[in-house]
Amino acid sequence: MSLRTQRQGQLGVNAVERIVLGSWQARWQPIEAHNDDAVDGLIFLESGGELSGQIIFAQVKCVKTTRRNDGMLAIPIAAQQLTRNLAAWRRVVGAAIVILVDPEDLSAWWVNIKPEDATTSSQILVPEDQLFDARAKLKISQLCGTLHQDLQAQRIHTFAADFLHLRSKAHIQESSRRLYKELEAKPTFVGTSSQRVHFDRDGWRHITRPDRSQLSRYQSFVLLGAARKILGNCSKPLADLCSGMTDDKQFIFFQFDSMVTFPFRQTGLVRIVLRRSSQEPLFKPKLKFWTIYEPRRKHDGLGVQELRHP
Repeated sequence: MSLRTQRQGQLGVNAVERIVLGSWQARWQPIEAHNDDAVDGLIFLESGGELSGQIIFAQVKCVKTTRRNDGMLAIPIAAQQLTRNLAAWRRVVGAAIVILVDPEDLSAWWVNIKPEDATTSSQILVPEDQLFDARAKLKISQLCGTLHQDLQAQRIHTFAADFLHLRSKAHIQESSRRLYKELEAKPTFVGTSSQRVHFDRDGWRHITRPDRSQLSRYQSFVLLGAARKILGNCSKPLADLCSGMTDDKQFIFFQFDSMVTFPFRQTGLVRIVLRRSSQEPLFKPKLKFWTIYEPRRKHDGLGVQELRHP
């Protein structure tokens, strides 16, 4: 690599670092380059001045490119090197992007390098309308997924005895209805508090409503076996779990997220939503079950929502 190429590459890295430190208010950690190992630096995002846990792996290319008719900027790269780098980019746990910097005016663009359509056999394709600037931060941060949040959720372990309703000879909706009635008959409380959760007809009607897909209803039936443990092991005060109100401000919702291990399937994030009337006294609200589901369905392993095709 010539001194001119090295100098140009460093100018590109410096331009990216200025944007990350200034416009993004994030942290940039350069990585010493050896044989072009696919990553020039790590971007650590912050929230409230603290590390959020989101990490972006970035490679910087400071080169002149060819503008294609389809609005793409094409970065040439040797096929063998591209194959090696793609394997590295797709292995990382986090977002992986390539940032293209114009060597003349130091303007920059970016591309999510993991999808197959981001490359040809010997080119990296960067959308001309994807500027790497302050506005790019939100979109790029979404590529990190939700894993950094999910890992902080309370851990719940379930066992075969928690899902007896799934082994019943009765139809799953019938056996789940019996379990639902048991959750009401044998009081369920939030953590160690005296806040009882009521499993009434409104909650059952909500998870079985006709306009809800059959598979979504089935998912809620299965997850009901974990409901008592999720609520009973909650260690946060109820005020910290408030997640909003209905538009007419009649009901307040509370959200309980737990990373649940199952005896028959993969671990997943499970969410229970409770509600109470806003007219009830704060010191003694009547909490009612509203729904239970998995919020990360249709997402990849990192929690990034993917385009799905039949």
